[in-house]
Amino acid sequence: MSPICSGYRPMSNDPFAPIGKGNGSGRNRKQAKTCIVPVPDEALEPPKRHPKLGTPSTKWDYRDGNGGLLGFVFRFEEKDGGKSFRPLVLFETGSGKPQWRWERWPAPRPLYGLDKLAQRPKAPVLICEGEKAADAAARLAPDHVAITSLGGSKGAAKADWSPLKDRDVVLWPDADEPGAAYAEAVSDLLQHAGVGSLSVITPPDTVSQGWDAADALTEGRISEQVADLIASAQSVPSQPEQTQQSIKSSSSKQPRQRDALLAAADCLDLWHSPEKRAYASIPVGTHIEHWPLESAAFKRWLAGRFYKETGGAPATQQLCDTLRVLDVKAINEGPCHRPELRTDFSDDALWIDLGDASWRAVKVTKDGWSIVSFRTVKFLRPEIMAPLPEPEPGYMIEELRSFLNVDDDDFILVTGWLVAALWGKATSFPVLTLGGEQGSGKSTVSRLIRTLVDPCIVETAAPPRDERDLIVAAGSSHVLAFDNVSRIENWFSDAVCRLATGAGFLTRKLHTDNDASWFQGSRPVIMNGIPSLTDRADLAERSLTVRLKRIDENTRRPEDDWWSEWTIIQPRVLGALCDALSGALRHYDAIRLSRMPRMAAFAKLMAAAGPSLGWEPGDFDRAYASNRAYTSDTAFEADPVAVAVRDWMIKHHIDGWEGTATDLLAELNTFVSEDIRRSRFWPAKVNALGKAIDRAAPLLRQKHIHVLKRNTSTARLISISVVE
Repeated sequence: MSPICSGYRPMSNDPFAPIGKGNGSGRNRKQAKTCIVPVPDEALEPPKRHPKLGTPSTKWDYRDGNGGLLGFVFRFEEKDGGKSFRPLVLFETGSGKPQWRWERWPAPRPLYGLDKLAQRPKAPVLICEGEKAADAAARLAPDHVAITSLGGSKGAAKADWSPLKDRDVVLWPDADEPGAAYAEAVSDLLQHAGVGSLSVITPPDTVSQGWDAADALTEGRISEQVADLIASAQSVPSQPEQTQQSIKSSSSKQPRQRDALLAAADCLDLWHSPEKRAYASIPVGTHIEHWPLESAAFKRWLAGRFYKETGGAPATQQLCDTLRVLDVKAINEGPCHRPELRTDFSDDALWIDLGDASWRAVKVTKDGWSIVSFRTVKFLRPEIMAPLPEPEPGYMIEELRSFLNVDDDDFILVTGWLVAALWGKATSFPVLTLGGEQGSGKSTVSRLIRTLVDPCIVETAAPPRDERDLIVAAGSSHVLAFDNVSRIENWFSDAVCRLATGAGFLTRKLHTDNDASWFQGSRPVIMNGIPSLTDRADLAERSLTVRLKRIDENTRRPEDDWWSEWTIIQPRVLGALCDALSGALRHYDAIRLSRMPRMAAFAKLMAAAGPSLGWEPGDFDRAYASNRAYTSDTAFEADPVAVAVRDWMIKHHIDGWEGTATDLLAELNTFVSEDIRRSRFWPAKVNALGKAIDRAAPLLRQKHIHVLKRNTSTARLISISVVE
């Protein structure tokens, strides 16, 4: 390695040899310090803190082929939420005393994982961007040796890649532009190093910006899924060694290659969404497909088009340059359209994307429905989307009845949710919550319901970790289905309410300082779990709470038989739902509701669709009112403040009460038991009580107790009255 590093042996001779101190003959005496590797046993203990960044959160050891320590890389968490990385290497300074310094190794730098490479000389190699990603990849792909280099794409050229000579290598770049640059730089370096084979993973379309192996591990992906990802990696053809003249010649061809890529994209219709995401509409055979420019599907199409036109493969950097040009043209010059997922309403018709290879849709009008090839609606096809069956006419919704272990009223509500989820005019949707004891088939019923609206490769998922993950899920699917929910966090309850009734979600784009990423719209949501999922009043008002009956051993069927029968019935039920949608279009504008519940648009839709489902007038209203009352009672009983205020008012203040929040908290604390006061659900401070009263107010109103807040010149008062 570099003569600056004392004792480095040229790694091309023996890549895994320990890096000894030698006799110092190669030392450049003009340098003020000399790198000492491997670290001798008698060396000073490395510092535990950085003088400015403090205590590190993570440490990675760099070792040579015999396990000798070469140095460290540390990660530090910054106060603003950012992160910093600092190498720590042993140097001999001018004083002759070895010192640990927060500096990189001189070039060529060692790779992270040399010891593992030496231990498994025949294993394929998986290169990630960063030590954390490499450690995660080692767990996800145990048949590979996972390694990385220091410094990302800018530092790749300073690493010693010779240990990978004749090895089979797969590159797993981050899902962003720096990741693409890293893959481009490392690919060239690996080919000059003489690797046996080289391929590059294309991150899935559905992942967030910056997604890597560490994110895949956090998401709960398993080794089999990662093996499929590695198997789909695109092979990079080997390139013969070039003379300096041929390198100059090839560089002169790069502009021509970029021009050829742009020419290959001449047939595209470029446009952008209100969120400033760039898209392309692509003619394929007799239909038109719509893809985000940043998607793997579009990149594959562009590379395939280039190959068809030229017979060659585009360089990664040229492909990235072309995508940037197309992105600018789509956003600055292209028209603005709203992309749709699965359903839409335009040209006086409802459209339901079947998700099939022919890009067909169901067109529903007041006069009926038919299956057509669509060209005007900009439907997107995320890679996790699965096709709907072709609906069959002439059947009734009762075909679904034997597959749902619910009572008659709950069957009406499930049917209503299905109609609403397919109603392309909807700007809000009720939340469907499925409850029941163990053995009631909650997960299976959730999956079945989803197959009628928005089939997906990932049929149900765990609740998201944060709002950013929820936005990603909402951008990838029309229906969000959350399985085995054990508890509803406050932030998740609020986010689901906003998603159900239509709201905006705003967050910072990954790897940027000020750029915003947002989602505007609404989505149908399914949740299932054993405990009550609608304890908060705001979520209860937006929900349909359905209790599934337990399936006993005498009526339970083998799951394979059950799903086989469902594949026959599914297109019939979908046809019945299309009939209901057509009927709703005929009657919707004439409907006038006598009462306006919280989800008034949903109630109006079902009043319009009910006759086409064979329901008698009032059937849905009765079932919906009963469900709302049950859900409200459940939420009330789960709210200790609401229960306490009701009981306290009835026992001590039947004629009413008025005072400050401080007065109210003091009186309630003397009224409730010590166990309730110590509960984490009981407000400990006055401001917490104020928020709890606001949440409890609609629940108390159902119990004929009205809460009013008003301000005077001297105080903020709460008035509570009992109304008969």
